Amino acid sequence: MIYQKLKASALEGPADTLKMKDEEQYRWLPQNCPICEKPPSKFVGMRGGRAHRQHLGVECSISRCGSCGLLFPNPMPIPLNGPDQHYGVLPEDYFQHHDMNVKGGSALKLLHQAQELTGGKGRLLDIGTGRGELLRAAIQEGWTVKGIEPSNAFADFAVQYTGAEIKREPVERCGFDAESFDVVMLAAVLEHLYNPDETIREIARILRPGGALFVDVPNEKGLYFRVGNLYQKLRGRDWVVNLAPTFSPFHVFGFSPRSLRALLKKYKLKPEYWHVYAGKAMVPNRGGILGGLERFAANAITTLSNFGELGTYIETWAIKV
Repeated sequence: MIYQKLKASALEGPADTLKMKDEEQYRWLPQNCPICEKPPSKFVGMRGGRAHRQHLGVECSISRCGSCGLLFPNPMPIPLNGPDQHYGVLPEDYFQHHDMNVKGGSALKLLHQAQELTGGKGRLLDIGTGRGELLRAAIQEGWTVKGIEPSNAFADFAVQYTGAEIKREPVERCGFDAESFDVVMLAAVLEHLYNPDETIREIARILRPGGALFVDVPNEKGLYFRVGNLYQKLRGRDWVVNLAPTFSPFHVFGFSPRSLRALLKKYKLKPEYWHVYAGKAMVPNRGGILGGLERFAANAITTLSNFGELGTYIETWAIKV
């Protein structure tokens, strides 16, 4: 998953963008819940800029849908210069904490799960290809593959690394035939997309009946986020620790088990496998006594997150019915 900070130079864009104030690098659009198609009913808190201890990004107001619980900025900051305004960085910088061999091993595990769920190797689409570890593993395993990667830098790398066809536009614009894929991968991607409802609708259209979709996202209702928000409240702040709309890793929608299930159900995608898990402790990088207490708390929260659906991440395989 992509959670590390981008280098400051990675956010450099065209000269006209650099002359703007930070908030002027975005279009600020009113945002309804894309799942329920209703305006948000609850203000959750502020995130970024003033509302960040390192003053990263631009301050955003985070809201929650009262029906499904989806979190999102309202208004939504849309980068004026497209995906490369956020992701225009060399792959070796952006993925510096991700070992390609480790990711290749994880890809093989996912491919074996896909094969078991769908009855064999077939046609696979990887949305958010990144450097292409999963596509390369799929090709070596005998799958027929295509990839989608909107970052030009990442796509260039993936083409050379895999030899696969990599499209550089949203899946909704790719013009794939109906029921033309057996498996679609959406690994650590859905939370980055500005149109998650349209994306899942299109995936449901291009998956064959019985085909499988893999999704993994942060669980914004997990214990880590709940305790983090409570901590900010106890300190008298209107901050939240959910999402990162204008700074790395650029998460713009925050899912929970309830909202992710609602989105999948909307398009007749039935979870066959469902796992909410803690993952590694997200330990704050701060020294001193306060930093030590924060690290202790982060590790304790991670341990407790293994119970129920309190974990920090959700992953699922959903079948088209």
